[in-house]
Amino acid sequence: MLRNAIRRAGAATLTLALAASPALAGVDQVKLRLPLRPKLPLRGNERIALAPFILVSDPEKAKDKRLANIDVQAEFHRFLKKQLEKKTKFDVIETPPDVKLPTQNLSDLARAQEFWAAVGTQTSAELIVSGSLEFRVEDRSGYKSEEYTSPIDGRQYTRQVYVEQTGYVFDIVFLVLDGRTGEKLLQDEFKDFRQTGSKQRDELTGLFENLFSLENQILNTFVPRDREAERYIFTD
Repeated sequence: MLRNAIRRAGAATLTLALAASPALAGVDQVKLRLPLRPKLPLRGNERIALAPFILVSDPEKAKDKRLANIDVQAEFHRFLKKQLEKKTKFDVIETPPDVKLPTQNLSDLARAQEFWAAVGTQTSAELIVSGSLEFRVEDRSGYKSEEYTSPIDGRQYTRQVYVEQTGYVFDIVFLVLDGRTGEKLLQDEFKDFRQTGSKQRDELTGLFENLFSLENQILNTFVPRDREAERYIFTD
């Protein structure tokens, strides 16, 4: 752990040094694409059924008619189906409209093996995807500490400044279930906050900004993906 801490501190020092002296000879900054293994060991051509998700209620949603008019479930299903069909070789299907979740409690839903096994039999799906969705506008404005240098005496001080920060939060909990046994294979959470600087917000645009930000993480549940990382190479 000490060695890791020293390595992290060294990396931070190097980053600061490069920032302070971008023309520093002998060091190149490169971007690498690092492969990420899928979270589930799959063949890659499974039949996947997209089941309904629990919609987490937001008390503020009722106060915002624009937000209430967004069908989060339908938009998310469209997005997920399109991404899986476009970037994987899975056979993606929607569950029939008469499939209703047996509970609105996520923990109970994950344990409803008989229900999911029945859905798997009905759809011939090897995997079933469900979970919970929450989309909301969140105000994170507040006072934050910042350091500044006094122009009078040149000394550093700490002061409180008010920072306005309002944006969209999309919180997705994924349940992936075995279509034969109904057993839970994986539970994962994806969460994104996108700041908006305008009070005249377009909620649908905000929702898709969240989704596109989370796209790589969601797909990495099923298939290999790449992650971009920066590295420094000493050339001298």
